[in-house]
Amino acid sequence: MILGIALGLMTALGHSLAYLATRWFTQDRGRPTTQLLVLAHVMMGVVSGLALPWLWPDGVGLDAVWLKPYAALVFFFVIAQSCLIGSLKYADASRVAPLISLKVAMLAGITVAMGATILPIQWAAVGLAVAAAFVLNGVGGRMPGRATGLVVLACVCYALADTMILEVIEAGRALSGDRSVMGGPLWCVGVVYAGTGVLAVGLLPWWGGRDVRGWEAWRDALPYTGAWLGAMVMLYATFASVGLVFGAILQSTRGLISIGLGVALAHAGWHHLEQKHGASVVGRRLAAAALMTAAVALYVIAGAGSG
Repeated sequence: MILGIALGLMTALGHSLAYLATRWFTQDRGRPTTQLLVLAHVMMGVVSGLALPWLWPDGVGLDAVWLKPYAALVFFFVIAQSCLIGSLKYADASRVAPLISLKVAMLAGITVAMGATILPIQWAAVGLAVAAAFVLNGVGGRMPGRATGLVVLACVCYALADTMILEVIEAGRALSGDRSVMGGPLWCVGVVYAGTGVLAVGLLPWWGGRDVRGWEAWRDALPYTGAWLGAMVMLYATFASVGLVFGAILQSTRGLISIGLGVALAHAGWHHLEQKHGASVVGRRLAAAALMTAAVALYVIAGAGSG
């Protein structure tokens, strides 16, 4: 449980840094989000492809037991990632990050539909996370409708992709017998991002930009690439350690982290990355984001009680 919580919090930090890197790429460097999406996934694909020979577990071949959920995972993830990147073009990172917590409720519904049992206190935790998302979305003015729609669609696709992550990891573990905390998740990250990297290479002529043959665009995409790939390693390990719903609640603490980073950047004068708001708006955002922390606490209590 403690390891899972630590992994979840590191995931939240990585996501918050990735969102800010996206705003920097688009607002400071003046580059399109589609270029970031393609360049970053090409670089992550290269890293993953080079690492796969060392990550591949013994006993795992090209078996349908993991290839089917893997194909679904990549499909839903590509759609979700495109929507999320697009939403950051219209809204601050600290507005987008909390709203993604809607994924928690979607994941809870999916897991129940698949036969899992969620205790009443765990449903209360899910409710707190969703309530905080709505409160944060209404503080400081509503997000543009286009941004909200893109985030909601991203949540649906992320929730579906997350269920496939656990299926791929568990399939790999069953075939290899490796039950280590990081072995299955690292292999899963490797095969997922090697696959999306191949797709991204195919999109380079259209979305790579005119300067794709130079080094500046690739350099500008590096901060997002590093933050996102690191967050994904932690996220997959979180799901494998504490399950989908609690993992998603831990991931939702990125709202607190994004708000803290946003306040620091705004006061430092980086208004092109994050708008500066008054103390009352910041206070209400922090109060709403604190509901995320309460949701984590409730889920921990539920886990201790059931144990």
